[in-house]
Amino acid sequence: MLSGSWRWSARSSVWLLASLTAGLVLCTAVVLAGDWRARAAGPGAAGPVLERHGLVVRLPSGAEVLAPGERLLYRDADGSVAASVAGAALLASGACPDVPGSSRGFVGVVRGDHEELVRAWSRGLAAAVGSAPARSDVDAPAGRRTDLAVEVRLDAPCQPPRVHASLLTRSGVTVVLVRDVGAAGAIDDATAELLLASTGFR
Repeated sequence: MLSGSWRWSARSSVWLLASLTAGLVLCTAVVLAGDWRARAAGPGAAGPVLERHGLVVRLPSGAEVLAPGERLLYRDADGSVAASVAGAALLASGACPDVPGSSRGFVGVVRGDHEELVRAWSRGLAAAVGSAPARSDVDAPAGRRTDLAVEVRLDAPCQPPRVHASLLTRSGVTVVLVRDVGAAGAIDDATAELLLASTGFR
């Protein structure tokens, strides 16, 4: 009887251990899936949402969405407007106390031909920072994406060492993300990628 009782207890323990292990694996999978969905949804659940031209972009916490009538622009070498966006969202607004309206970047939504937009923003960035951007075309799951990287050559308060721009076009609508790189308060590469990945049509 003692031996039979021991065998039953051992068998019960094995089944109990297997059940607990399966439960732990299931809980871990649920937590990881929730974390993945949170990351895929965008950079920070507390951030605002930018919606323009039917496209929705989830923004990092602290971003400030401007009114639709407010316009950000870059001028080219001869002073004419090269590229602009209305109703953008500022990233790390007020980053430079010496420059009113400063930020560490912005994201906006515009309409237009992808190649024409890339050329326009390249001209604007070149005039703004004093050097020509290096272009790279990036594989995008849906749409077309071009990145521009430029070294900052002009001396001004709170200037970053580099500026990056990403233009992601889907169905004739383009998300433009311009951000400082290598400066305090600027969003990092991972946050920038999450922001771009969060874009979708409502």
